[in-house]
Amino acid sequence: MKLHWLNPVNSLAGRIFIGFWLVLLLTVTLTLLLSRQLIEDTEIRRLPPPLVAQIQQEVNQLSQSTSVSQLLVRLKHPENSRWVVIDVQQNTLLTPDVLPRNFNKNWLIELNQLNRPRLLRHNNSHLAGPFMLAIAGEQLALYQQRQRPAQPWWRLSSLSEPILILLLLLTSATASFILAISISRPLRELVQQNLLFAAGKLDSRVPNLARRKDELGQLGRSFNTMAERISALLQNQQRLMRDISHELRSPLARAQLALGLTERQQDLQQLPRLKNELERLDLMLDELLTYSRLDAGQYQLELHACDLVALTEEVISINQLDADTRGQRITLQAPRQVWLEADSRLLGRAIENILRNALKYSPANSKIECIIMVHQQALCLSIRDYGPGIPTTLLDNVFLPFYRVSDSRTGSTGGTGLGLAIVAQIIRQHQGEVVAILPTGGGLQVNVTLPLPSLSFYTQPEPLH
Repeated sequence: MKLHWLNPVNSLAGRIFIGFWLVLLLTVTLTLLLSRQLIEDTEIRRLPPPLVAQIQQEVNQLSQSTSVSQLLVRLKHPENSRWVVIDVQQNTLLTPDVLPRNFNKNWLIELNQLNRPRLLRHNNSHLAGPFMLAIAGEQLALYQQRQRPAQPWWRLSSLSEPILILLLLLTSATASFILAISISRPLRELVQQNLLFAAGKLDSRVPNLARRKDELGQLGRSFNTMAERISALLQNQQRLMRDISHELRSPLARAQLALGLTERQQDLQQLPRLKNELERLDLMLDELLTYSRLDAGQYQLELHACDLVALTEEVISINQLDADTRGQRITLQAPRQVWLEADSRLLGRAIENILRNALKYSPANSKIECIIMVHQQALCLSIRDYGPGIPTTLLDNVFLPFYRVSDSRTGSTGGTGLGLAIVAQIIRQHQGEVVAILPTGGGLQVNVTLPLPSLSFYTQPEPLH
């Protein structure tokens, strides 16, 4: 039992589900990741003594200012722009432009209560302090902004919020775009090839789409199959129309010639010839109508139990007179009975067409061999003649309408060129197969294979002369 359908990748619905699910999962994951990176807990750490001594030296240099305003002017210099100053007595931030917008200033007020400097990590800011400084009778608390340690490339906390949001949108949009393209591109290919096929380019196919293993692949393979059948049908119809025009032109021309001679000579000597040509036209039109109905599937089979041996014997008896005229002998080797479900009228016509074809192309005083065998659940009927045969490369062509081999099988035999084509259609409608082979010893052999019902009754074969 094949479990191919259990693979969701082989289903268009499964691929759409997995794709959108992955996009949603990716979006939620990135959202959670961003929320964890953006929301950082405030942390207070101890400053190493060497770092405290270094910062204290810088504070001592700033203590040389004579007033608070002079200190603030010095801090605007690029070299000192990292300092945050708070008026301890009034709890006022004197350098508000130095801190980031999202910094909570209350943490600085809390740090003012500490008796020694600490390192404050708050969001993306790192402040070292407080370092107390008295200028002109005013008590100030100084904090130095420290450079944040370099973050790994996979840490997103170093990016700003707008950039992170833009990154999230671009990622989800890219994934959704890839998914949409993977679905729409093969459909556009199918639409384009469909339009080309409708415009008359009958070789239009969708090979890339047909290689997929999901429903789109099935759609592509169905389109290719449909295109091949329609192309073959149109080509067959065009060839059939050419053959019909050619085949009908000859008897019509001969009939017109016979009429012209009759009018000129004022006698009835050409009437038999005219009658033969009209009969030939009537036969050709009848077989052409039969073939076109079979080819279009307009014949409804009337299936019933029939004995193939009895049906073949009846066909042989009907054509025995023609065989005797040329000294030809028809033999049948078959079981006493072989029953199958078939349309006896159409199947009998197929057998007769094969037999009459063998009689036409067999030399005088030759033998026609008919053999019926049962092999497992298949029935085999073979009819062999000892005529000139045909080239091996042309064996498949004998079942085409109006096909004749140029040398040995020409229009001089009186055939319409539709006999074996009708046989192929009848056997195909009976779910069977017909082939032509070149047996050892010369001639042509036509083999018909038909399916048997579950129960069949037959006896040992006996030759019939």
